Parts: sequence; C-alpha cells; structure tokens
Amino acid sequence: MSDKRLKIFAFFCIGITAVFTIRLANMQIAPHSIWQKQLEKIKTGKSTQLASLRGRILDRNEKVLADNEACFTLCIDYKLARLADERFWIAQSMRNSDPSARLKIKEKYQEDFNSLNEAVIKCAEFKKCKSQEIIEQINSEINDPIWKLRLYLAWKRKYPNKNFEQEVRDANERIRMASEVDIAEMHQPQSLLKLESDDEVVAAQLKFININGVQIQPADNRVYPYKNTACQLIGWVKPWNPDDNEPNYSLGDMTGFSGVEYVCEPLLRGRDGEIVYNIDGQIVNETQRELGSDVKLTIDIELQQKIENLLNNPNLNPTFGSAVGIVIIDVNSTDILSMASVPDFDLNEVRSKYSKLISDKNKPLLNRNLAEIYPPGSSAKPIILAMALAEKKVQINEVISCPSSLPPQGWPRCWIYRQYSYGHDEQWAYEGGNNARNAIRGSCNVYFSHIADRMEPRVIQEWLENFGFGTNALQTTLSNRNFVQSPGVISSGKREADYLPPIRGIERKLFGIGQGSFRSTPLQVANAYAALARGGYFQKSRIIATDPIDPGHSLNLRKEHLAVIYDGMYAVVNESGGTAASQFVGAAFESQGIKVYGKTGSTERPYHAWFAGFAKDRSQNTIAFSVLVEGGQHGGSDAGPIARDIITLCIEHGYLK
Repeated sequence: MSDKRLKIFAFFCIGITAVFTIRLANMQIAPHSIWQKQLEKIKTGKSTQLASLRGRILDRNEKVLADNEACFTLCIDYKLARLADERFWIAQSMRNSDPSARLKIKEKYQEDFNSLNEAVIKCAEFKKCKSQEIIEQINSEINDPIWKLRLYLAWKRKYPNKNFEQEVRDANERIRMASEVDIAEMHQPQSLLKLESDDEVVAAQLKFININGVQIQPADNRVYPYKNTACQLIGWVKPWNPDDNEPNYSLGDMTGFSGVEYVCEPLLRGRDGEIVYNIDGQIVNETQRELGSDVKLTIDIELQQKIENLLNNPNLNPTFGSAVGIVIIDVNSTDILSMASVPDFDLNEVRSKYSKLISDKNKPLLNRNLAEIYPPGSSAKPIILAMALAEKKVQINEVISCPSSLPPQGWPRCWIYRQYSYGHDEQWAYEGGNNARNAIRGSCNVYFSHIADRMEPRVIQEWLENFGFGTNALQTTLSNRNFVQSPGVISSGKREADYLPPIRGIERKLFGIGQGSFRSTPLQVANAYAALARGGYFQKSRIIATDPIDPGHSLNLRKEHLAVIYDGMYAVVNESGGTAASQFVGAAFESQGIKVYGKTGSTERPYHAWFAGFAKDRSQNTIAFSVLVEGGQHGGSDAGPIARDIITLCIEHGYLK
C-alpha cells in the first residue's frame, strides 16, 4: 500500500514539474507572452537618458543670438499637481459612486492636498503674485499637457482609426478612459518656476525644504543675450505638448514656437539618446544622441541693435511711440542685414508675460515686416512708372497736366494742391513740366493715377507679381515650415486658392498711387526697390545664411527707363522740390561717395508714412531699404529722418564704403 502511494506521489511530482517546465519555456520562448514582456522589462528596465542640446542661433558675424544655459528649476511632483486638476477628481468620482467611498478618497489624498496648498502659497509669495495665478500655471503648463497626452493615447489604443468624440460622446467617460493610461511623465518632477540666480536657488531651498513633492533640479534654459533685439525674427521656445503634432517628442521637451526657433526646429533640436542596461549593469542597447545644429542668420545683430535703440530713443526718433517696421537688404547678396519691428519685448521674459503681450493693442509680438500689410502709398510710384514705361503707356518726357484746380470727380487730388492750392504744372513750369522724372521728384498723384488708368488691370497685377507683391516675400528651404507672413493684396476682391480676382476698373487709378485695395509688407517694398537697384532683376531676400540665393528673374526693363526712374528718385533726396530733400540736408552722403535714391509715401485712412529706396557707393556696394511708420502723416518728415540715420549706420558698419 505504501509503495502504491509512493508511486502516486512520484507521478504527481513529475507531472507538476512538467507543467512548470512547459510554462517556463512558454514564458521565455513565446514571442507574444505577457510574461515574456515582463521579463524583458526586468532585463532592460534601467536606462540613462542622454539629453540633446539645442543648437544656437547666430548672426552673420557669429554673434550668439540664442543659446543654452545651465539653470535650476523648482519642480513639483505630478502626484501633487494633479490635485489641482478637475479631471482628476471627476475620474475618482466615476470609480467610486458610493458617498462613503468618496469620503475615503478625500481622506486618502488629504496629506498631498495640504502639501499642494502649502506649495502654492509659498510659490505665490516667492513670485509675488496671487495663489490663483500659480494654480493656473500648474494647470496650463503641467496638468493640461499630461492630460492631453493620456487622452490621445486612450484614443489611439481604443479607437485608432475613428473619431474619439463620436465614438465616446460622454466627456466624463473619455476622462475615465484617459485616467487609466499611465505615462512616464506622471512619475517625473515637472518644472514650475525657473530660478534666475544663485540667491534665488538658496532662497527656494530654504523656503520649500519641508514640502514633500517639491524639489529643485538642474536644467537647460534657452537664453537670448540680446534680449529685445530682433525678438520677433528670432522667436522663442515653449514646452512641447501633444497638440503640437511634432513626432518623437515627449513632455519636458522644448520646441520652437515662433520665428527662426520654429522655422529651423528640425535643425536646432537634435535628438535625445539613451543607454539601456540589463540587471547585471551591462549595456544592452545604446542610442547615440545628436546635438542640434547651429543656425546662422544674415542679419547683423549689432546694426539691428543700434537701429532699435534709435527707434526707442525719444530724443533721436521724431516718431517715438509709433509702431515702425524697417528692412535693410544687401542688394548684391540678397541678405537681409536688419529687420526691425517696434514695439518689441524681451525674449527672456516672453513666456511669463505672454498673456499680457498677446492682449497688448500695440501688437509687440507681431513682426510688422512680414505679417502686417499696409497700403504702400507713394512708395509704389517708381514701380508703377516702370511698368507703364515698359508697356508703352507713357513716354519719358510726356507731360501729364497737374493744374492748380480740383480734379474731375472720381480722380485723386494731388497732395500739393491740397496743401498749397497750386499744382505741379506751376511748380515745374520752368523745369520740363510734369514729366516722369519730376512726377517722382514731387510725388504727383495726378500723374501716377493717370498712367495706371491707362493699363489693363491684369497687366498691373502681372507686373506687381513680378516685383514680388501678392506673394510671400521670404522663403526657406525647410519643408513644411515658413515664417508667418502675409502675401498682401493686389486685387479688388479676396484671393481664393489659385484664383486672383481682378482689379476693378475704378480702382486702377488708386493702385497708381499705392492706395485702394493695394496692400503690401515692408519686406515686399524693400524687395521691389532691391530689384530696381539691380537694374531690373528681381530676387527674393534670404534671412538664413545657408539658404541658396534665389535665382530670381529679369523684369526686362530698358536702361533708359531705369535711368529716368533713378533720376527722379535721386531728385527726391537731393534737389529742391524733392519730397525728402529737406530731411537729407547736411547728411553729406554725396561727399562720401554715396548716392541715395529714395521715395516718400503717405497714406490716408489708414494713415501711414513710408520712405523706401536704395544707396550705392563707388564700389557698387548697395543697400535697399524700406521704412514704415504706423500713423505717420508725411513720408518725408516722419519716415525720412529714420531712413537717413539707418544709411549712416550702414556706413559705420561697413556695408557702404
């Protein structure tokens, strides 16, 4: 009997051993086994992240415009931050419908809630702000991005090819589903406050030392050494969140938000690396990090800084307080040497002051040279003359009468009659009459409205497009990324896709004086004048030094036509009767071997002042420029002095010899 029992026990042990052996083999061999996955996690669960370093932004002379700086940040654990999120409490309530269970939930998190409340109060004291502002910051910068990522993953796992909101119509149910998704960011300290100095680090250590879940950690901080200078152009970075549609990013990463930081994000960012170890501490996998590449711009930051200092100095700028856009182009290389837009802001403070800046009626965040459009006014007249001469709608010496009387109904009045009660016929009576040269010199509205009215609307549009109007003025070679810019308006109706509405016949005369529906950016105006300076060859300008020079196209303008345009623009600045001559008296550019060719412009309803043109030295170094003053009344007196001073600065910096 005992032998029989012994045999049964032996068979039982063999059977159990066989089952465990088979199961162990299944755990290690079966490719889709959940245990196999857990084993892999144990074997490769330890890793070290190798953070990439964002590339720098440099100016044409290698001056650093954006860099990385080691810093310390005050961080808060997500287990505290989540308690400020209403969605967290909704999810808890859905899991526990019983009132007594809900009471236990509050008791469970009471200690963490007290820590959060203490942290918020001390942060508010530290920043000298209201506690509610800290709560809003926790929700916007920590809770919202994490929750959006959890919601996104819940959608992709359950309904990868369907609309989440249509499949799960109950918002609370979507919250419950997202609450079941666990992501790494929930277990990592989240940045709350940047500590600006060693004194702040010490003060924060003392203030928050006894709060569990709050700690100080080292980090990289994006810094902008030139602060306000070229701020709209350089742009800034922000924390990545799931709404950005950027692949291969995670919470805590920074991504370009605007300007060059956004456009050149693929170059600047680089790629994080990782070292994975097994349980014995041996490396089983290694991904090398790739440091971000530096991006070099064409601008001269010191020239730009001097220009912006000029604009922000009430003793030097006659239009101080007005919004201004300035573009300076090296005509021969197509490089943009300066792109200034005021009012401006400090790039190092933009994230903390963003809500105030975005609501500022003066629009400091706006790059006026790219994204805002204005009627070009009389700055368009040399362009209109070039096309009318090419189309044989006017002759060089043809006189178009501008009498000392009101024009027929429907025609623009000449500004000189409005101010002085006489016309250009009287002014140029002994100087060849109101011909092409003198019409530019005196900016005659009657002359230019008549020659524009002689051309077909589509012909005007074709010429404007050839001069760079009605299209983006600045492009980069990076796919799917470009600067925020407006193409302007060169029609009487709204452009839709490839359809360009015509200019209404009644508006042709207004286009001739740069008004009506005609709208352009300061960069477009500068590009057009650079084309005139090249002898009638149009090229888009570049801002990123590694971008190829635009091959451009010829405008097929005759030399004798260009000569009369140059002559008129020279007279604007240098001769009596020129609309900007009084502003350039004493500048002595001619004695330095530098010739300045310019054109004033002013518009009504809306009121703006322009000065555009180009300057050339004996060695054929040439700059083209445009100056736009919002609210300006007169191109000569409001924009002219600024143009004169930026030419002087270009001489000081060697762009004109």
